[in-house]
Amino acid sequence: MTPGPNEILLIPTSGKLVKISTLNSGNTFGAVYWTDGRREADMLPDEPWLRIHPETRELFWTDECKKVAEEEVFEPKPKYSEAPFAESPTLEDYRRALSTLTPLDLKKERYIRMRFWWEANDPFRRGTVAAPAAADYQENLQRFIGLLDIKNYGGNRLMAAEVARQMGDFTKAEELLNCEFPAELVSAVERIRSLASQKDTLVRCLNPEDENAD
Repeated sequence: MTPGPNEILLIPTSGKLVKISTLNSGNTFGAVYWTDGRREADMLPDEPWLRIHPETRELFWTDECKKVAEEEVFEPKPKYSEAPFAESPTLEDYRRALSTLTPLDLKKERYIRMRFWWEANDPFRRGTVAAPAAADYQENLQRFIGLLDIKNYGGNRLMAAEVARQMGDFTKAEELLNCEFPAELVSAVERIRSLASQKDTLVRCLNPEDENAD
């Protein structure tokens, strides 16, 4: 992994400066892939679209910010040293985003609801709880599945099938999986189909042989 320059962004709503790191290169060696679509790769860190200012807790979309400068990672006396690094939103932040960042276009609402889902699954993913515990977990999934284009026989339809499985609607999951997916998705389709046949509603590793799976 090779870091790129830090970008200094101006948040349009408050005028605050914030810093985000970038990558020049990375790789997915040793990555773990999950049925809900989350990828965990030490050498290719996540770069969230929606972020949060660590001091003001202001939510902002990175593409809506003005880039005012760049600084090298090891720059000895960076001009914007007082600008804090942005943070990734928590589950509560995504919940707040759904009620405060309005109106939301389809793409942004879909993104927030997907990330809400991932964050709600993370405690189980880490082995700290038996199942997702968020009170509005199911409500979010119901709204999220309605935003996915199931006519597209690709990632959107596969994700909809996984949402249906995690909602416990195994019949719907099988219906969504009953089509010809692109070759690169076939192994994921079979993994999710197998879990649905077992009446399993929990997020799982896509590769069951992975030592961290299940």
